[in-house]
Amino acid sequence: MLVDSIKTWCYNKTDKVVGFFTTRRNLFLEEKKQKAGQIRKKEILDAARKVFLSKGFADTVMEDIITETSLSRGGVYYHYKNKVEILHDLMREGMAYRIEKINEFLSSYSGELDGNAVAQMIVDKMLGESELMSVYAIYLQSMKNNEELRALFPILVEESLKSSYSGVKGAREDVYKYFRNDFLIFLMNTIVLGCEILDGARDSFVRNREFFLNTVKLFIDGYDKGKIK
Repeated sequence: MLVDSIKTWCYNKTDKVVGFFTTRRNLFLEEKKQKAGQIRKKEILDAARKVFLSKGFADTVMEDIITETSLSRGGVYYHYKNKVEILHDLMREGMAYRIEKINEFLSSYSGELDGNAVAQMIVDKMLGESELMSVYAIYLQSMKNNEELRALFPILVEESLKSSYSGVKGAREDVYKYFRNDFLIFLMNTIVLGCEILDGARDSFVRNREFFLNTVKLFIDGYDKGKIK
């Protein structure tokens, strides 16, 4: 009886130890798989960004993107069903980039996160220059003739706001209320497009940055007074 009890105890202990290491091994393998997936997705996104900037969105097909990667056709389609999904993730990369820039601004900004700070951030976004901003401009241009891209727009607005709440240091929801306003969204996108498609526009706008700051401050004041329609 005692021998049987000892055997049972040993078997149970062995099962628990084996189970523990099996779980740890599975977690390790799953983490390794996720990291590998993230690396492959990053490669796809980098390739897509290059192709979109070269050919535009409308003239790009999935095969163009696949050719720019080291992955097989199936490997790319495992992560993305179409180029709209890829563009969506590029927009998310742009959001992360913008949050990083906002936090850099706030770390050197001496005042509180007030209307002046918001105006500075808005103008920075409008006049910002990067490949991701160029891709965003391509998205805006392509949206007119693409129903999927139009449907994506309100999703991007919400995702951008949520990522700002969670990613920007000291973010307050009342400060970001302005970013939901259609007038401001259209104004920002108009300037972004102008910077990207009109020769010399960005340089001219940057030289007159103070004008844009005053314009945005005027909008904020009008919004707070209920004068923005």
